[in-house]
Amino acid sequence: MKITFFFAALFLLDFFACCHAYLQYPLPDIEDAKFIEDCVRAHNTFRSKVNPPASNMFRMSWDAALAKTAKAWAKKCKFKHNNYLKVPGKVHPTFTPVGENIWTGTATIFSVDAALSDWFNEVSSYDFNTNRCTGMCGHYTQVVWAESYKVGCAVHFCNKVENFPGLIKAAHFVCDYGPAGNYPRKPYEAGRPCSRCSNEKCIDKLCDIPPAEHPRPSCDQYCLSVLILRPLVLVLSAGAVLLIQQGFPHTFFYE
Repeated sequence: MKITFFFAALFLLDFFACCHAYLQYPLPDIEDAKFIEDCVRAHNTFRSKVNPPASNMFRMSWDAALAKTAKAWAKKCKFKHNNYLKVPGKVHPTFTPVGENIWTGTATIFSVDAALSDWFNEVSSYDFNTNRCTGMCGHYTQVVWAESYKVGCAVHFCNKVENFPGLIKAAHFVCDYGPAGNYPRKPYEAGRPCSRCSNEKCIDKLCDIPPAEHPRPSCDQYCLSVLILRPLVLVLSAGAVLLIQQGFPHTFFYE
């Protein structure tokens, strides 16, 4: 009885501590409209500012599945990448691998713009001509990776963050990207903005919609089964009619 009471009290203390922390440091959820708008706007603003200008940079849009993955990982309060980014179907139904950026800082100073600025400012360590870094620049190259056109972000309050000693009461901000960037090549092709877009509109120096996102006819499993079975049924029906007419020549078929 005493042990049960002890664990119940411990649970209540932990629950109230979490609630107090949330009230003291309110952070937006992945369904918060302003948070979504801020994440997409900040990414596209920085993508349109690259120097030299990009000829093939896609305009990013929000992806709810990526945001859910980012939220699940942010809640673990670990300053390391998700272990399953390269596992097919594990973190996203379409994109494999998935790209990821992580920012951790004091919860009182967190803002989407501040986190994105820190990532983008890594450009000072990156040489576009040689495609080399003199320091950390992987966050920057992922933010401006031309083919990454979907983003989903989440921020979570952590009393402490694993692999980030000395920081308490932190905002742990994670953004996931599809398709992933940071392959061994330049993050985009330099040139006149949007000059390498196909049929997309050019908005703020960015190609509005990538080819994979254009509306196109789709066919689900039911549709495919009909397409496959219908010709087969017609052939079998025709064969049955021929066999019946040969065996019973005086039989007539009417419509």
